[in-house]
Amino acid sequence: MVDAVIEGIRERIAAAIQVNQSVGIQVPENRHGDLQEAIFDSMCRNTHTTWTYVTVSKTFDYLTKTFKDSTKQGNIRFIDCISRAAGISEGATNCIYVESPVMLEKIILETLNNFKGMKRDLDKYIVIDSLSALMIYNDPEIIREFMSLVMNKSRSENIHVVSILVEEEMDSSKLIQLNDKIIVLRDSFID
Repeated sequence: MVDAVIEGIRERIAAAIQVNQSVGIQVPENRHGDLQEAIFDSMCRNTHTTWTYVTVSKTFDYLTKTFKDSTKQGNIRFIDCISRAAGISEGATNCIYVESPVMLEKIILETLNNFKGMKRDLDKYIVIDSLSALMIYNDPEIIREFMSLVMNKSRSENIHVVSILVEEEMDSSKLIQLNDKIIVLRDSFID
């Protein structure tokens, strides 16, 4: 059953991101791991695409232990916003460590630098996991400005954005204005 749920999530996200420049995914905390698994599965299946995974909710070390081979794919780069703030300083060739989740300008610069010099027609994606975690560290209005900047810049560079929101951590009404498409995951079904 879990595999069917994850496959359903993966298919829904893949279809939505093909049609929309930005997709917001609202997920209950108990389904966040399933969503991550579906996203990592999509990233690994699509080796002809380039991904930047911005993690604010889990450390890169946690992701490498949980999703082992997925984090070693050549088409995926990571930006870890919490390891250094937690006093963890590791090095990885495919991960950039930002000092703190409050350094939004640095997050934007590092994210967009990952795509510098790439062909415009190449499929490029940014995954932000999660906006709700960013809102723990930053004022909601600042996050709205941050997302507006990310969206505008990504549109000009033809980069798709997937943003995750853990519903227990954030008022979802603020999300509606930030993305072209909203996918709501529930405990047992997808809206």
